[in-house]
Amino acid sequence: MASKTELKALTMLRSIELTRDMETKHLRKLASIAQETTFDRDQIIYRQGDKGKGLYLIQDGEIVIEMDIPGQSHVVLNKLRSGEFFGWSSLFPLERKMAWTRAVQPTCALVFESRLLQDACRLDHTLEFTIVRRAGRDMVERIKSTRHLLGKMIEN
Repeated sequence: MASKTELKALTMLRSIELTRDMETKHLRKLASIAQETTFDRDQIIYRQGDKGKGLYLIQDGEIVIEMDIPGQSHVVLNKLRSGEFFGWSSLFPLERKMAWTRAVQPTCALVFESRLLQDACRLDHTLEFTIVRRAGRDMVERIKSTRHLLGKMIEN
């Protein structure tokens, strides 16, 4: 029988655009490794240079991805809310975080611990392909958003 967290994760994964069309067996696998976590307002979730500990799916709240920019104190690259993932670099064990992430309000999230997610992908390459494809799609959208932001900064 599925736990309360697993059922909550499965429901959420089925409801968001990025994962709703995934195969049920893959959604169930992801839900089975999900854990709930919370972050306080202004809590740093990870810092630039940290190794990824997990992939996060925001249930409620808001986080920002920030980075130091020469000539600026720091810049908010992305604001993420309910139904959005962050921490994609955790899929790639040798990668380190290129920015930091901070909760701007109390935030509840599901976390898919890196090691468990990587193990699941090693055992099911179709799942791995599906997740990496979605990660790529999400990262492309964030790069577009960041380019737009930087363009506005240069204009001003």
